Amino acid sequence: MPDPDVANPVGALLLLGGTVFLLAAMYLVCYTFFMATWEGWESWNRRTGLDPENAEEERARRLRLK
Repeated sequence: MPDPDVANPVGALLLLGGTVFLLAAMYLVCYTFFMATWEGWESWNRRTGLDPENAEEERARRLRLK
């Protein structure tokens, strides 16, 4: 009969492994959904009318106004 006051290393490893597996599964699901809907920077810039140079100029202009 195992002593209830002694740690169970097998149970601890199973719990740790289950936690890591669950986190990895959640990351994979979120990453898959993100990649399925992401169209790329080119379409983002085209849709918003911003390109990196204009965005940096706009940011610098806004920071100067403060």
